[in-house]
Amino acid sequence: MADEETTEVASEQATSEHKISECSNGDEVATSAVSLDDDTYKIIAAIDFGTTFSGYAYALTSNKENIYTNRNWGQTQGFLLQKTPTCLLLKPNGEFVAFGFEAVSKYNDLTEEEASEHYYFDRFKMKLYDNKILSTDIVLQDVNGKEQLAVDVFSQSLHFMKGHLLRHLTGAMGYKPDVQTIRWVITVPAIWDENAKQFMREAAYKGELIDNTHSNKLLIALEPEAASLTCRTIQSNNFMNNAENQTAKPTFEPGTKYIVVDAGGGTIDIVAHKVRKDGKIRELFRATGGAWGGTVIDQQFINLLFRIFGEEFIHAFHSQFPKDYVELLQDFEIKKRGESDSVRVSLPYNFCNFSHDGKSVQECIKDYTQKSGTSVKFSSGKLVLSSEIVDSLFKDPLDQINDHIENLLKRPKLRDLNYIFLVGGFAESARLQSSIKESFSDRVTVLVPEEASLAVVKGAVAFGCDPSSICQRICRYTYGVGSYLPFEDGKHRDDLKVVSDELILCKNILQVWAECGEVIGHNEVWRETYTPIITNQRGIIFEFFKASKKKVDYTDEDGVEKCGCLVVEMPDMTGDKERAVDLEVIFGGTEIKVVGFDHTSKTHRETYVDFLTA
Repeated sequence: MADEETTEVASEQATSEHKISECSNGDEVATSAVSLDDDTYKIIAAIDFGTTFSGYAYALTSNKENIYTNRNWGQTQGFLLQKTPTCLLLKPNGEFVAFGFEAVSKYNDLTEEEASEHYYFDRFKMKLYDNKILSTDIVLQDVNGKEQLAVDVFSQSLHFMKGHLLRHLTGAMGYKPDVQTIRWVITVPAIWDENAKQFMREAAYKGELIDNTHSNKLLIALEPEAASLTCRTIQSNNFMNNAENQTAKPTFEPGTKYIVVDAGGGTIDIVAHKVRKDGKIRELFRATGGAWGGTVIDQQFINLLFRIFGEEFIHAFHSQFPKDYVELLQDFEIKKRGESDSVRVSLPYNFCNFSHDGKSVQECIKDYTQKSGTSVKFSSGKLVLSSEIVDSLFKDPLDQINDHIENLLKRPKLRDLNYIFLVGGFAESARLQSSIKESFSDRVTVLVPEEASLAVVKGAVAFGCDPSSICQRICRYTYGVGSYLPFEDGKHRDDLKVVSDELILCKNILQVWAECGEVIGHNEVWRETYTPIITNQRGIIFEFFKASKKKVDYTDEDGVEKCGCLVVEMPDMTGDKERAVDLEVIFGGTEIKVVGFDHTSKTHRETYVDFLTA
C-alpha cells in the first residue's frame, strides 16, 4: 500500500473550475490552445505502419502544401513502389537484419536451417487489435513460432523507418536534417483502443523517434481521419474513373457530410465528418468498423488451400519450407488486387514437388475439383482459381463491409450524406470498389482516390502540420479522476465514509472529465484544484479511470477501469493544508494529456494517460 501522505486527496470546491470550453450549439466551440512549440519544427514526418505494407511521407513547415512520399521502395529488388511490406527479419540473437522488401529478399536467401534460427515477422500489426489486454510484456510469434517481445518488434521496425526517412531527406535536401526539428506522426486505426495507441508511443520511444514517452514531438493520427484531410485536397480528376464526370466533383462547403472508409490490410475503419462554417471538420459519431480488411481474404485463401490439399499437407509444407509458404501468400496478396476475373497464383518450386502421405499437389487438385465441382486448375506451376472461387473468397468480408455501411446510412445524422470516400491499400481491389459502388452509388457519390493507399500517410502529414484540423471528436468513454470529497448524508454511500485529520470524507468519488458520447473540442481543458487533507502531506497521487457508460459516480462501480496515474510531489510545506495543486486534462485530440502543478514548490508533472501500466 502506498504511503498515506501521498495518497489522500481532497477537492477544494471553492476554487475549482471545470471545462473552460463547452459546446454551445453543437457545431461551433471555443477552445483553449496548448502550446507545443510548433515553431521549432522544420519537418513533419509521418509513418504509416500498416498490416501488410508500410510507408512514410513528409513536408517542410516552410511549404506545408507540398507533401512528399518515397516511391522507390524495393529498388534493389527490381521494384519502384510507394510502400514496402511490413516484414521484419532479426538475427537468432534478436538483432536487426532488415525490414520490408530487403527482409523478404534476405529471408528467402537463407538456407532452411538458417531460416529456422532467424526471426521473421510479417503482418504483426493486427496483434495490437487482437489483444484487448495489452501491455509491453506481450510477445509475438514469428512464422516459425519463435517469440519476441512485441514492443521490440515494433520499435525495431519504427527505428528502421526513421533511419530510412533520414537518409532519404539527406539525399533530397543535400544535408542531414536535425532530428530535434522533426515532428513525428504515427498512424493507427481509429477503432483501436487507447492502450494500443499508448503501445505505439512506447515503441516509438524504444525506436528512438522520441526521447521520452510523453514527448510532444510525436502525434498519433487516426488513419481514416488522416485520409479525410487528404480527400479534401484532391482534385476531381485525381479520383478513379472520375476525370470526365464533373457531376461527381467533390465540394466541401459548410454543412457537407461524408464518410471515409479506410480499407486496410487488417481493419476497415470508418469515420463520419461534417464541414463546419469555419472550414474545419467535426466528427458526427465515433469511429466504427471491424477486422474485415484484406487479410481476411488471405485467410479465406488459406482455408481454400486446406480444403484442396488438407490441413496436414499445408502445415507440413509450412513447417519444412517456411520461406516458400511466405512467398506463396505474398503472391496471392498481389494478385487479389487485380481486375481480372480469375486469379493465377504462382506456386513455389518446393510446393509443386511436395507430397504428403504419398499424395502430390496435382492429385490433390484433381480430387478437389471432382468432389467440389468447382474450377481449380494447375497450369505451368500456377494455381488457377476461377472467378466464382475468387468471388467466394471475397464474399464474407465484402458483405460485412456493405452491411456495416448500410447500417450507418440509416442513422439520422447521415440521411443527407454527400460522399463516401474509399481509401487504403485494400481500396485498390477492383472487387471492393465495385461492391461498394454497386451497393451505394444510387444514393451517394462514391469516390476512390487514384493513390488510395497513400491517402492515410499524406493526410497524417497534414494532421501533423495542423492537429486542430479535426476540431471536434466524440468521446469514446467516460473519463475521470478518483477523489475524496466531504461526505454528504443521503448522497454518498455509507461504506465509503472515511475520517482523516478530523475531516469526514467520501472516498472513491469519480470526478468526471468527459462523458461517453460527448462532443469534445480540440485541446479542450478540464481543470480542478486540489489541496492536502492531512498535515505534512508530501504529494498527491491522481488515479485516472474510464468506463463505457455515461453516468458514473464511484471508481469501484462495475465496468469502471483504472487507466493511469500521475504523482505530483509537494516538497515545500509552506502553508501546509492551504497549498494547492492544479490538475489539467487536455483532450479532444487522439490522446489524453494530463498536467499537474504544485503552486508552492512550482513542481510540474505531466503524462499521457497510460493505458498499458494501469
